Amino acid sequence: MATAAEPGRRLRTACDRCYRLKERCTRLSIAHSCARCDRLDLSCATVRPQRPAGRRPHRSPGDHRRDSGRSSSQAGTNEAADVSPNPPPLDIGAWLRGVPHLRREEREKLLFFLGRPENLDCCVVSPNFRDAEQRSLAAPLATALPVLKDAYLACAGALKLIQPPHPPVHAAELEVEVEVSDEDVNLRHALAAMTTLRALPVATPQDAALCLTLGVSLALFVYSAIGQGVYEISRHCLSVAKPFVEMDTLDSDAEQWLTFLVLFEMTDCLVHRRRPTIRLPAQGRLSGGSAVDRHLGLCAPLLSFYHDLCVVSHSLANTTDASYMALIEEQLGRIQADVQAWQPSQPDRFVERFDTAEVVHLLAQARLYRLAALLVGHRLRCAFGEQDGQADIWATEIMTELELARRITGRSTRCVTLPFVAAAIEMRDPAARVKALRDTDEYVDQFTPVVQRATKTFLSRVWRDRDRKLTASWFDSTCKPCVVLASIDKALFG
Repeated sequence: MATAAEPGRRLRTACDRCYRLKERCTRLSIAHSCARCDRLDLSCATVRPQRPAGRRPHRSPGDHRRDSGRSSSQAGTNEAADVSPNPPPLDIGAWLRGVPHLRREEREKLLFFLGRPENLDCCVVSPNFRDAEQRSLAAPLATALPVLKDAYLACAGALKLIQPPHPPVHAAELEVEVEVSDEDVNLRHALAAMTTLRALPVATPQDAALCLTLGVSLALFVYSAIGQGVYEISRHCLSVAKPFVEMDTLDSDAEQWLTFLVLFEMTDCLVHRRRPTIRLPAQGRLSGGSAVDRHLGLCAPLLSFYHDLCVVSHSLANTTDASYMALIEEQLGRIQADVQAWQPSQPDRFVERFDTAEVVHLLAQARLYRLAALLVGHRLRCAFGEQDGQADIWATEIMTELELARRITGRSTRCVTLPFVAAAIEMRDPAARVKALRDTDEYVDQFTPVVQRATKTFLSRVWRDRDRKLTASWFDSTCKPCVVLASIDKALFG
């Protein structure tokens, strides 16, 4: 481990990680690790090209005019790049070829995950965002590969397993053995990533951003391959990042991961009547403002109302005091009124940036989450059998919105698991229930077949219990899953 340099001997050339983050870099020589990378247990390297010594060459006015003439002819293609705050994207294929000690199958998985945007199509609300999603995942690799490698390999492996199968090359028995082996390898990578996540020190906004990136990739694997345990991962990352959220020091990429983890945790909190970790403001940069979120589209500001609904649900489940219950009822009424009045903000150049189909899906998603919030609030106030007519109206509107968007665009709206499930619970007609079970594969996140199967089981149980009058609310009829952070160890070694 490197030690801090003595005064006067500090190397002037920062390592690549500290240089990119503009952090103080202290080390004895370029061959030593800096104190910061040592503390974070990261690979410390200086491989960027050195800037030439001396002043930059003086450019004559003629040179400037010639450059301006050339650039003006390409204004249409270069304008977006000039105003973009993001650095040039990492050439992931070339970079991976230069990483030592990376096995061929690991390189292929990382290239599948980070070099083919179409493989992340199912994780974002619109194809417009898949390139940005992949760039955000690839950006920290150059300085944090040891931290992210196992989580990325696990996530890539899970996504590969749900891809349409290639024509078999070997015998069927061998193909089954390979598939089982792949699942085992993915779990081992996930276990290593969880160990890294638990031990990761977070002292700066950059550390928090790295923790969120690691947490999202690990949560995606767990959600896709196991279906349980996302809450524990999300809660850990959000708890660690909370001080930096409150200080508003996270960058835009970190904010995208933050809202994704907030959605994961909030969904679980609704189902299990828990109190969420972070409440994002209804207005402001972190909740989406006038921007379009890669996963929640235009409805990121609704997360604050869902947080409040979770708090109300938790309070209702844990109190019997009449005066306190009256206060909760008042709060629920205010939330319902705010959600009823909410309308999505339309960002600048919204119609120019997205094609017609994407606009349809983004607006549909916003309406769906608003309707679902109204429906959830209604069911917190009214049990099954009470004011079912209003619940039927909102549930029917949700199902109609989903169907219309699919008919208009030819594909299903993504990232709408929560609104679909909230509406499907209200189906009482046998034919409508059969259709809801069939539509589960369309509207519950398509990269997680295990959750799709669990959703069908959950809906069938809620419908059965409701018909038999065994439960008054779906919030209380859920089969509670076990904690998976510990159970993965048993799955691997038990």
